[in-house]
Amino acid sequence: MLNAPTLTEARTSPRREGRLAALDGMRLVAALLVVIYHYVGTPHSQLWESPNRQVFGRLFDFANYGYLGVQLFFLISGFVICMSCWDRNLKDFFVSRVVRLYPMYWVAVPLSFAFVYFNRDLALSSHVIRAPTTLSDLLVNFTMAQDAFWVPSVDAVYWTLWTEMRFYLLFAIVVAFGLTYRRVLAFSALWLIATIVTGNMGIPIIDTIVQPKYSPYFIAGILLYLIHRFGSTPLLWGLVGVSFLLAQHQVLLDTRHMNQYLHVNMKWTLAMVLVGGFFAAVAASALGWLDWAKWKWLTVAGVMTYPLYLLHQDIGVITIRLLKGKIAPWPLLFGMIAAMLVLAYLGHRLVERPFAPRLKRLLKSGLNFDVPSRIKPRGERASAATPTNHPPRSSESQATEHMVAPIDQQPVGVADATSGRR
Repeated sequence: MLNAPTLTEARTSPRREGRLAALDGMRLVAALLVVIYHYVGTPHSQLWESPNRQVFGRLFDFANYGYLGVQLFFLISGFVICMSCWDRNLKDFFVSRVVRLYPMYWVAVPLSFAFVYFNRDLALSSHVIRAPTTLSDLLVNFTMAQDAFWVPSVDAVYWTLWTEMRFYLLFAIVVAFGLTYRRVLAFSALWLIATIVTGNMGIPIIDTIVQPKYSPYFIAGILLYLIHRFGSTPLLWGLVGVSFLLAQHQVLLDTRHMNQYLHVNMKWTLAMVLVGGFFAAVAASALGWLDWAKWKWLTVAGVMTYPLYLLHQDIGVITIRLLKGKIAPWPLLFGMIAAMLVLAYLGHRLVERPFAPRLKRLLKSGLNFDVPSRIKPRGERASAATPTNHPPRSSESQATEHMVAPIDQQPVGVADATSGRR
């Protein structure tokens, strides 16, 4: 069942890898959906002088569905993570994730915290912004694991980062053994089975590990990457189909919850059209149907997505509340989105581009568990400095000891010559 595709089912060799610009464009779409949801689609936010529904009309009805941009993020993440760590070891995988996530995050956390703290009156009157946290909470937020300790995030949007982090930790198991078609397929199938079996248990530790609410998106993304790399098979498409069926049920539950929470009237059918479009778009990219989209601005859009997501909510919502009544709603909305895009671009240029390579070099050199050559273990230093009372050994015993000495105790060059290394 989990065998690799035969030559009649798949390519004779894996597809040549390259950046998929279409996925970069999809990431920007996902981020903008979340942005428009927070600025327009949440009637409880009291951002504007009148209720959002009265100010924006049909845009408000569409913006209600913007929260589903997160699901598109997870779908793309499964695809991209599998692609980016193929032929990499666990160390490379760890370094790549830290370098990608933390530099901009470490800037966004104190920036958002300060913005909320110094505008706490405006922040507290908005239902989409958390109350300013304590210094201890702020410090825990720098780990990105605050949700594991029930510590509130500085910015509410950070909840998705802990979801992503748990996906990385789970996928790291496969990376540790080395990514192959069979291993990744087996991992995806087992995760999908675990999702089905545990989906209704409601056991916190199981939900934390399996993530049945969002796992279908990660799993589908991984499977679509296998299709992209190795070709289509009925098994792969069947598992993608099961993932979609599980996702649609969760969307139904989410739609009911959002209708009660926001007092809106979202339709499950429209939500599924949007989610179905997400699956279709990533599948089209996996099949190569979107390879023609190679515009440079798509790559720029892709690198701006993460800073935009981290910075848009608290800073944007407070700024809107500061400027409402001074600028008309529609110009203020589009002006704020444009300002957030500029801020995201600056975050990429001034934070990610200069500091990510430095952090990568630091981690590459620091994740070395060998004892530095210039440092001798304490026992060796002590034995060299302390004279012994043992009688001198005969030349015959010395020769015998040298013959049975472990390789790592032999003179420099012997171990390398034995192993064939240069």
